[in-house]
Amino acid sequence: MTVRVRFAPSPTGSLHMGNVRTALINALFCQKEKGAFVLRFEDTDLEREVPHAEENMLQDFAWLGFCIDESVKGGAYGPYRTRERAARGDYQKALDFLFEKGLAYECFVSKEELDMIRKVRTSQGLPPGYDNRHRDLTEAEKEAFRKEGRKPVIRFKLLDGEIMFTDLVRGDVRYEAKNLGGDPVIVRSNGIPTFTFAGAVDDINQSITHVIRGEDHVTNAAAQVRIFEALEAQVPTFAHLPMLLDTDGGKLSKRLDSLSVKQLREEGFLPESLIGYLASLGTNLEPQLADVKNLAQQFDFNQFSRSPSRFDLDQALRLNAQRLRAMPWQEAKPFIIDALPHGLDEAVLEQFWAVARQNIRQFSEVSTFVDLCFGTIENSDFSVEDKPFIEDALTHLPEGVFNGQTWADWVHTLKKETDRKGKKLFMPLRFALTGQTHGPELAELLPLIGRERALERLQSTLN
Repeated sequence: MTVRVRFAPSPTGSLHMGNVRTALINALFCQKEKGAFVLRFEDTDLEREVPHAEENMLQDFAWLGFCIDESVKGGAYGPYRTRERAARGDYQKALDFLFEKGLAYECFVSKEELDMIRKVRTSQGLPPGYDNRHRDLTEAEKEAFRKEGRKPVIRFKLLDGEIMFTDLVRGDVRYEAKNLGGDPVIVRSNGIPTFTFAGAVDDINQSITHVIRGEDHVTNAAAQVRIFEALEAQVPTFAHLPMLLDTDGGKLSKRLDSLSVKQLREEGFLPESLIGYLASLGTNLEPQLADVKNLAQQFDFNQFSRSPSRFDLDQALRLNAQRLRAMPWQEAKPFIIDALPHGLDEAVLEQFWAVARQNIRQFSEVSTFVDLCFGTIENSDFSVEDKPFIEDALTHLPEGVFNGQTWADWVHTLKKETDRKGKKLFMPLRFALTGQTHGPELAELLPLIGRERALERLQSTLN
């Protein structure tokens, strides 16, 4: 059997880290098993659909290093959009089959009635949901409802009994059908199939063997198992991953642009940092810099915990910083060259990167070091009592081109001339030269700042 997995986002926004983590686990498992990764789009939410969202997601996946075997770009099991499959008649064909078997029916219960049913069931200690009251309507009763102007939904008959499936993360999962909240809606009153129904039909038609997704879909899986069986299809193997939460413990959302692939990429994250960090969440693995191909070799569902995990941006940034510290200038150059002053010698730029990469976590922070080395700084809060010392520092500022030895020579002279040492010597100089109380080693910064700029900054402090 060839393993076939799928990821099915809706084109209503950007890919966020929750999306990517689910897609990543699909990709890792698929690559390890030498299977096929299917990307299809559930484009049924017309009001929230975002122009170019599909193309942007494809670009995000390509940047992350995913190998998409089938998508809207092509494949043997297309089309890969819900609306196109609906137009072809996929869902109607499956629906007709369920009606023929007596496992689908029209339900005319209004929203107000449904709310009342839920309240009554809750007050009786029963699971909230629908009580299946329209399962056996006569044609006359249906016609009467239609004359009232009611539009029916289509429900699937979820017959009583135990539903059991084996989950690759959760083990054996069992539900009693009567505890699932009643017969699920499979087609809305506007004719659009629900996720529960359309997803099952698509999985059948695209020969999906494994459904890997978040644990918030476990209950859906119970109803889908029955739908697969009713459609006389092989039930795929399920794997429901522990939830990925934000740092406050809430569910990650695509509306959180700060955690979208697009935003993180623009801020200077690298794909191997995000991939390596996401692959470790919910597992006993340490975060590591890695690509999909390398991570796939060690992938195992047994590594996953049942507990939710949180996406900690600071941890991801630390891993990204590790990647940047090892990055040579020529590799970093395309990412930061536009942020650097024009006309600088290549050797100066390389020297700048050697300093900056030790002190940043993402490329967007490079601009801070550009200002530090080549721009104008603010040091208006300089202590008045330190100004005589800065006058001495100006007097003994080394001549000529600054190099790696300049700082050591300068402070050695100032120690002898002023009797200052330690923080009393270093801190005023740092603040006068950089406007900061901490930062990169001044021995490395001073050659980049240069004598002329150092002179201006020291004089500015006195003014």
